[in-house]
Amino acid sequence: MLGSLALDGREIQKCHFAKRVPILESVTMQTHEKPPLSAADQYRSNIETLEAKVQDRISIMRRLVWVRLGLALPGIGLIVFGMLEKSAGSWTWQLGILLVIGFLFAATWHETNLWLTAQLRQRLSGYRRLLARCQREWASLPPLATEEFSKVYHSELTRDLDIFGDRSLFRWCSLAMTQTGAKTLCKWLTQWADHEAILERQNAVRELASNRTWRISFFDTSCNYQNQQSNPEGIVEWCKAPGHFANRAWLHWLTWLSPIALLSGFAIITIAMFLDNQTGQIAGLVCILLGAAINFLLTMAIIGPIHDIFAQIGTANRELQSLVDMIGAIKGLDSKTQLLSNVRAKCFDDGHSAESALARLQRIMALAGMQRSPIMFIPYLLLQVGFLWDVRILELLERWKSEFGSKASDWLEAIGITETLCAAAAIADENPDWTYPTLFDKETIFSRKLALLAVKDVSHPLLKEASRVPNSVEIQRDKPLLLVTGSNMAGKSTLLRSIGVNSILARLGAPVCSSSWSGASFELASSIRVQDSLQDGVSFFMAELNRLRSVVDTAQAQNHVGGRQMLVLLDEILQGTNSRERQIAVEHVLDRLVEFGCIVLTSTHDLEMAGNIRIQNIAQVVHFREHFEEIDGKQIMRFDYLMHAGVTPTTNALKLLEMVGLRTPKAESKPN
Repeated sequence: MLGSLALDGREIQKCHFAKRVPILESVTMQTHEKPPLSAADQYRSNIETLEAKVQDRISIMRRLVWVRLGLALPGIGLIVFGMLEKSAGSWTWQLGILLVIGFLFAATWHETNLWLTAQLRQRLSGYRRLLARCQREWASLPPLATEEFSKVYHSELTRDLDIFGDRSLFRWCSLAMTQTGAKTLCKWLTQWADHEAILERQNAVRELASNRTWRISFFDTSCNYQNQQSNPEGIVEWCKAPGHFANRAWLHWLTWLSPIALLSGFAIITIAMFLDNQTGQIAGLVCILLGAAINFLLTMAIIGPIHDIFAQIGTANRELQSLVDMIGAIKGLDSKTQLLSNVRAKCFDDGHSAESALARLQRIMALAGMQRSPIMFIPYLLLQVGFLWDVRILELLERWKSEFGSKASDWLEAIGITETLCAAAAIADENPDWTYPTLFDKETIFSRKLALLAVKDVSHPLLKEASRVPNSVEIQRDKPLLLVTGSNMAGKSTLLRSIGVNSILARLGAPVCSSSWSGASFELASSIRVQDSLQDGVSFFMAELNRLRSVVDTAQAQNHVGGRQMLVLLDEILQGTNSRERQIAVEHVLDRLVEFGCIVLTSTHDLEMAGNIRIQNIAQVVHFREHFEEIDGKQIMRFDYLMHAGVTPTTNALKLLEMVGLRTPKAESKPN
């Protein structure tokens, strides 16, 4: 690969510099270890390697096309010539057969290269996606096929915080190629976990983050599951289903009747011919015809459902091999962390080995796939006609299911957890300056008089690094309300979402986009993106009231000893009513939430609310501001996106009207 052999500018300079320094100094320079590649650089290197391999495979396949033509056409010609031309020696058709056999091998090699090229392209797509993820290049970050399984986890909260959908947390962090991996990731993102469970996940993520070689190997294997027709979940569904002949034992016995009739018929004919008994020969022929008829009818009746089962389990050389490789990778993960040890135990403890069991299943499915092989199709046809080959394979599968079927769901769960932990570990590896949050339970925070939430330099993890402006937030018990004021577009909503999204990211055991984070594992509730419904006859104001009622009810349900610490995010609530009633209503809602022990982060444009005495007693008031610059005679609005203490001293609504041409300075009212 030319890309990997080329020297970059720094290496060339070092080579020239080495000629001018003493030998000892040159040797010392050469023994210095190179700094490890960053995750992004590793992805770029893998992309270059895979691109070169894909081109090599394409070149091989182009040559194989000509090889196939060069073997098939002469081979067929020699066979036809040898058969039709009496003067031709037998060597002509024999050579022709050899050439056709060579063509079959070349065709098989070509198909194998097609499959290997498809695998390489899948990995290439995976690494391009990883690199786009590092750079937050959303246009190059398409959804994985498994993202469709996230739909059942969508909620108002996930819509508020962009957990699913375009430019979402799930889209950004998911590496799950299996359904179970995607569902596990969804569960961890959307379901509360206590601080001990998150600490276990953090320990596993730390270990995997430092073992990039293993993670990349596992990722390469999992990439093979993209765009495949079957999936591991199909095996589990088959294992949970009753046996194919469970309620039709008579049909199973009938499948043995036809082979017995055929074998008996051949035996009777053989003996009758030896004894020169014509009646016996006729009886044997009747047995053979009867067996063949039963075979034909049974084949027509049951071959379809049986082949559906084969397709559900997967082909031996592709889907099952990928599954065996994923389980084999888990076997090679010798970890001392509790969570990873538990994952490995699901596959390899209690005297069983998922790897060997799946390898055995793979061997059975290789026999089941004989009909797809051009070389083995005729032997398969004879075995099917004589012995109902597909039924005999199904019997082997049913024996395998009775022995290992109860363990298959554990294997799949292990894969799902591993994919989710690898996704979190990749985040840690790609963002080494992020921090693992320190989490406590609610009782510990109060007994040790800790801050309810203390974060430094927090920003939104889905923004590009150059676009992030970090802020620090500290919420004490005596003032659990953070009231964020400020102008339009100044950063109020981004701050709320930054806290919320990082809180959810912490559930994975991943680091968060902050230099330090201390607090509880939060149960979140929000009212940010409220929508009315014309179909249901619900106005925006009523929709917002229903949403707030749901938030308050959730907070009340957690307001007890052992309850979860609630973090509530409210963005410009109760906008659909007049200012006076809004202030009274907002004051009431905030009082209730604080009364129920919630941490509340809320933004508002209503500056009078910040002056409310009751709110001031429970709130820390902060603001974001803007300033205007005149460039080439035009007013340009600038934001620093930094949080400041106190109520905002600036507003920008009228200025924005001027900037978009809806208001001019002449329209301003003048004093009499």
